[in-house]
Amino acid sequence: MTARLSWSARLSWTARLSWSALLIVVAAIHLGAGWQGWLPSVVFALSALVAFACAPLLRWSKVPTGLALFGVLVLALTAGYWVARDTAESADPTAVLLDLVPRVLTAARPAPATPELLVPGALLTFAVAFAVAVSVAGRGRSLLAPVIGTALLYTGTALLTAGGADRNGLVAVGLVALIALGWLLVDRLEAGGRVLLGLPAVPVAVVALLAALLPATDAFEPRELVEPPVTDLGVASPLPQLASWANLGDVELFRLKGPERAVRLVALSDYSGAAWRAASLYGPLGAVAAPDLPPGKRVEEAEIEVTIGELGGSWVPTVGRPTSVTLDRAVVDPNSGSLVLPDALTPGLTYRSRGVVDVPDDNDLLAATVPTDGRSRRYLALPGLPYSLAEYARQIARNARTPYERAVAIEQVVKTGRTPDAQAPVGSSYARLERFLFGNPGEPGANAGTAEQFASAFAVLGRAVGLPTRVVVGFQPASGEERVVRAADATAWPEVYFDGWGWVPFDPVTGTSSGGSSAAAKREVLDRLASITATPTTALSAPPPFVPPTDVPQAQATAQSSRQWVGLLALAAIPLLVVLLLGALRAGRRVRLRRAGAAGAWDHVLDLLLLSGRAPRRDRTAPDIARDLALAPAIRLADLADRSAFAPERGGVFRRPPPGSTATLDQADEAWHLAREVRAGLRKVVPWHRRLFWPIDPRPLWRR
Repeated sequence: MTARLSWSARLSWTARLSWSALLIVVAAIHLGAGWQGWLPSVVFALSALVAFACAPLLRWSKVPTGLALFGVLVLALTAGYWVARDTAESADPTAVLLDLVPRVLTAARPAPATPELLVPGALLTFAVAFAVAVSVAGRGRSLLAPVIGTALLYTGTALLTAGGADRNGLVAVGLVALIALGWLLVDRLEAGGRVLLGLPAVPVAVVALLAALLPATDAFEPRELVEPPVTDLGVASPLPQLASWANLGDVELFRLKGPERAVRLVALSDYSGAAWRAASLYGPLGAVAAPDLPPGKRVEEAEIEVTIGELGGSWVPTVGRPTSVTLDRAVVDPNSGSLVLPDALTPGLTYRSRGVVDVPDDNDLLAATVPTDGRSRRYLALPGLPYSLAEYARQIARNARTPYERAVAIEQVVKTGRTPDAQAPVGSSYARLERFLFGNPGEPGANAGTAEQFASAFAVLGRAVGLPTRVVVGFQPASGEERVVRAADATAWPEVYFDGWGWVPFDPVTGTSSGGSSAAAKREVLDRLASITATPTTALSAPPPFVPPTDVPQAQATAQSSRQWVGLLALAAIPLLVVLLLGALRAGRRVRLRRAGAAGAWDHVLDLLLLSGRAPRRDRTAPDIARDLALAPAIRLADLADRSAFAPERGGVFRRPPPGSTATLDQADEAWHLAREVRAGLRKVVPWHRRLFWPIDPRPLWRR
């Protein structure tokens, strides 16, 4: 019988440990969705398995569980420091560790699978797996610890991916099924065939309750707590290159696979009156930094694969506003979505990029408005605007009733009577635009220009009548499954921002849709306008001098402080919450035992014996255990516990005369007085380092 019980106990212990390891490994693989590729899932799964392989060793170790946990945590943090120190900004170990979580939160989404970015996920997986393994592999029975650990890893994945890793909840359903199946199996093994059929309903009810209570929109975004690092890059605008690209003709710049949409290099929002200027401050892709003007309500997602050919420079071709890219060092301007590499592009470089494009329909745009507050200030700026251009814009839009009608009218006027010419003079200053719009026949650049002049003229005239505009440099490749983007495909187009519908492209070169609205909608607008042409009423004006910007925000110090603060919270919050939770659970157990009278007092002594490493076998009686302790209070307490369990007395009292008085105590009070004396006796023979974690040691919580 003893051998059979021993084999059954071993089988039960193995089943608990295997089931817990399976749950944590599945959750660890799911956590890898927050990083790029399959390598993170493998690394996190191995971290969980290593933790489970180490934990059973503690069953035969004489080191206290709390001290062992502390030592393993220190070793894991040390290993994480050695991996991440080479790429950290500081050599201080504390600063390196505190910066681990903020570095992931400010990296691209999904994060690149670099060693320093994998460290936080590996440490989290190892810590959770080790804690679960210790709980399951202990002498007690813990069916709740694996569920808590799985929930922690699943929640971490949801936060890192903004819920994108399990949009349909299939992983959650699978984990709940594994939990229910494991509980049934382990309970059957431990209960000798008896199955608690109501037990699996617990996780199902919890998941259903969370699904009903948690918000479906406006969910918590941890990246909002981190100030992303800012990189100051003085990258030149590619707008003047349009003429040289046009002269290169059939030179292959890059190859493209993906949907047939316009490919953009950069969106230029700042205009000085002499030239368009690209943004200078960039941050990591995926960091939460709200743009000046929010995206539209209706968008489409597109993914492309690009192989670089002869395209030089640092601007990265993308589609729409990029949401992810497989280039590790790419940084983005949060307002325009322009992607830049700190180093130049190289031939043969291949990457994948995913982005979203605003796709409003015609009815949306016909009644759309434009922002007029401080958000659109930079998109309306026209320093030193000549009267000729301001009056020309006013005459174009005088019969338009809505912002969209103004935009369509300007597009039509800029297109009419002007010819695309790759040999025309470059530039987008006021003087060049006046010559482009008003120049006399025969003058260089009069009524002729590249896409630079067409797009710039539209953008300046649009700003003059209150339309927030910007100029986008990109490519309009030919159709096909794998398209070859040549130098002749380079172009530029203006975009107008409409409240609620985002940035809408226009094409003043050909007047076609360009993805903003249909040609039929534009024709309907043009038919309603009484006049769509205008002529200048003043002479050409001289351009204002170029004034370089002087106000460049410096956010590095604030970013570093914010990153360290969030890192400290992330590292300290979880252990602190665990300690507080264990302390509360242990306190609640003592309260329940106190209410149980003498039997509860003896259970308290058994808890103390478990903590001190002297836990008796389950087949021994209370008097036998008390005699082995050789403590008189323990013998008396064992007798009271036996009488309470097998021969309870009602109203029985005894007298214990304390010093200086006589007080009447019932058996419960006497039993707990004896339990405190036993505790004092055990404390004298147990070293202090073993008693250090007694108040929060979880083992008594699942002792039978």
